[in-house]
Amino acid sequence: MAEVFLILRKVGLFRPLFVLLLTLAGLLLPLAPLRATTPNAPAAADTVRVQQLNQLAFELRSSNPRLSRARFEEAAALATRLGYASGQAQAWLGLGFYYRKRNEYAPALAFTQQAARIFRQRHDSPNLIAVGYNLGYIYFGQGNYARALASAQQGLTQAEKLRDSKWLVLTNAQLGFISTQLGEYGQALAYLEQSRALARQTNDKGGVAQSLRGLGDLYQAQGQWTQARRYYTEGATLARSLGDNPGRIVLEVYIADMAERQGRSAEALRYARQARAELRRLDVVGYLPLVDLVMARAQLRLRRPDSAIYYGQPGLQASQERGVKEDIRDGSRVLAEASARLGRFADAYRYHRLFAAYDDSLSSRALIRRTAALQYGFELRQQQARIGELTRTTVMVRQQNQQQQWLLGVSGIGLLLVTGLSVVLGSNYRQKKRAYELLSRQQAELVATQRQLVAAEKWAFVGELSAGIAHELQNPLNFMNRLASVSNELLEQEAAGAVGAAGPTAAPADELGQEIMSGLRRNLHEISQHGQRASSIINSMLAHARTGATTLQPTNLNALVARQLRLAYEGRPDTALLLPAGVLHPVLGDDLPLVPVLVPEVERVLLNLFTNALYALADRAVLAGPGYVPELRVSTALLAGQVQVQVRDNGTGMSPDVQQRIFQPFFTTKPVGEGTGLGLSLAHDIITNGHGGTLRVVSEEGHFTEFTLTLPLKQG
Repeated sequence: MAEVFLILRKVGLFRPLFVLLLTLAGLLLPLAPLRATTPNAPAAADTVRVQQLNQLAFELRSSNPRLSRARFEEAAALATRLGYASGQAQAWLGLGFYYRKRNEYAPALAFTQQAARIFRQRHDSPNLIAVGYNLGYIYFGQGNYARALASAQQGLTQAEKLRDSKWLVLTNAQLGFISTQLGEYGQALAYLEQSRALARQTNDKGGVAQSLRGLGDLYQAQGQWTQARRYYTEGATLARSLGDNPGRIVLEVYIADMAERQGRSAEALRYARQARAELRRLDVVGYLPLVDLVMARAQLRLRRPDSAIYYGQPGLQASQERGVKEDIRDGSRVLAEASARLGRFADAYRYHRLFAAYDDSLSSRALIRRTAALQYGFELRQQQARIGELTRTTVMVRQQNQQQQWLLGVSGIGLLLVTGLSVVLGSNYRQKKRAYELLSRQQAELVATQRQLVAAEKWAFVGELSAGIAHELQNPLNFMNRLASVSNELLEQEAAGAVGAAGPTAAPADELGQEIMSGLRRNLHEISQHGQRASSIINSMLAHARTGATTLQPTNLNALVARQLRLAYEGRPDTALLLPAGVLHPVLGDDLPLVPVLVPEVERVLLNLFTNALYALADRAVLAGPGYVPELRVSTALLAGQVQVQVRDNGTGMSPDVQQRIFQPFFTTKPVGEGTGLGLSLAHDIITNGHGGTLRVVSEEGHFTEFTLTLPLKQG
C-alpha cells in the first residue's frame, strides 16, 4: 500500500484522488443514519432475539411458569420498541395462556384479544386456532358457555381446514371438556376418543395426556370413580415422563379429591400436601384453592375441625378473589360445619349463609349451562337445515340449466327441420311450462314444510327449557329447609345456654341469647320471603300455561309500574351500572282507575320492557361518549275505555328490519349468550292474547325506541 502511495505522488495523482475521496465521504456519510432510522425496518438480530425469548418462554411454561411469564413480558416489550408486530402478538398470546391457567380471566382475555387483532390482520390461521382455543377456556371460566362452545367449534373447523394434527387433538379434547361440564356426556366421549386416537396416530404424547385428563373428568362427573382414577393415574404417569410438572400435579390433585370423596382421607392428605408444596414452588396458584379445600374436607372427616378451618379459610379467600363459585360454595360448607363442631355458631351461621347463596346461584348456573348446550345444538341444526336447503336449490337450478341447454339444442335442430319439428317444439314448450309450474308449487310446499319443522323444533326447545325451569323451582324450597335446620340448632344452643346462665356470667349469656334469637327471627323472615317467592312463581307459571279462562284482578297499575321500574334499575346488568341516578323519568297519571290484569304476567312484561330500555341506554352511552344524557321516560294515561303505558328511551334505537321481527320468537339483537329472543315474544302474547290489549313499537335507529302498551278496563 505504501508503494502505491509513492507512485501516485510521483505521477501527481495523489492530491486529486484524496480530494475526490473526501467529497464522496461527505456525500455518503449522511446517508448512514438515514438508513439506520428508517421506520418499520427492525434489525434482524433484534427480531431474532424476540423469537428466541418467545421460544424460551414457551419451553419454560411447564417447568417454570413464573420465569416463562417474565420472558414473554421481555419479548413483548422488545417487540413493541422495534415495531415487530408478529413477535409482539406471539408474546401476548403466551401471556394470555399464562393468566388463563391461573384463573385470572380478565388479563387473560385482554392479552388474547390483542394478539387476535394482529393475527387477523396478518391472516395467520394457525395462531388464530390457538387464539380460539384459549378464548374457549376463558369464556367457559367466565360462565359464557355459548361463546365458549362457539370459539371451540370455530377452532376445530379451522384445524380441519389446515389439517393440523396438533390442533385437531387439542380442539377435540377441549370440546370434550366443555361438553362434559354441560352434561353432554355422549358427545364428550366422542370428542375425547377422537382426540386420543389422533394423538396416538401422530405420536403426540402431550395430546394423549390431555385426552386422558378429559376422560378422567368425564367419568368423575358421572360418579364412576374407578374409571376416572385409572385415566387420571395414566395421565399423571405420562405427564411425568414428558416433564410436564404442572400437568402431573393437577392430575394428582384430582386423585386426592376423589380419594377424599370416597372416604380415604389419609391418602387424600398425602397427595394434597405434596401437590400444595409443588404448586407453590411452580407458581401454579390457580389450583391452590382446590388443594386447600380437599385438605379441609379430609381434616373434617378425620374429626379435626381446627385443622379444617386452618386450611379452609385461605382456600375460601383465594376462591373469592378469583371468583370460582364452586370452590366458594364447597369451602363455605366445610367452614360452616367445622365452626359448628367447635361451638362457634355465629361463624357457622355466617358461613352457612354464604354456602346457601352460592349453592342457589350454582343451581341456576347449571340450568344456564344446559340452556347454552340446547341453544348451541339448536343453532347448529338450523345451520345444517339451511345448508340442506341451499343444496337442494342448487340441484334444482342445475337441473333447470340442463333442461335449458337441452332445449337450446332441440331449437337448433328445429331450425334445420322447420316444418317437421315446429309442432314438437310447441308441445315441448307447453310441457316445460307445466313442469315449471309443478316445480314451483313443490318448492313452495317444501319451503312451507321446512318453516313448520323449524318452528316445531323451536317450541320443542322451549318445552325442554321450561321443564328445566320448573325443576329449578325446588331451589327456593330447599333454601327454606336449610335455614329451618340452622334455626333448630340455634334454638337448642339457646336452651342449653339458658340452663347455665347465672351469677357474673349472666350478662354474656343474655347477649348470646339475644344474638341467637335475632338470627332466628332473620331466618324465619327469609323463610317466609322465599316461600312467597316460590308460590308466586309456581302460580304464575300455572296461570300462563292454563288453556281455559283466567280471572283478572283489579290492580293499581301506577303502583305496578313504579315497583317494576325500581326493580329493573336496581337489578340492571353490569353494562348499565354506570348510568346516572337521574336516568328515570316516570310520569304517572293520577286519574287511573283499577285495571283488571294478571299481576305476575304484567309484571313480567313491564320488567322486560324496562330492562331492554336500560340495556339500549348503556350501549349508546358507551358509543356516544360523555356528552350523551340517557333518559328513560315511563308514562301512564287514561284513554277511552282503556289505559295506556308508554316506555320511551333515547338509546340505540332499531332499524326497520329489526322492528318487523322484534316480536318473533328467538329473534334477538344481543350477543350470543346474553339473550334468548323470547322476552318480547312472550310479552306480546301476554298482552294481546291474555288481556285483549295491544303492544306496539316505534323506533328510529340511533335516536329512540318507544313501546306503547294498552289494556282494556273491562274483561271480554
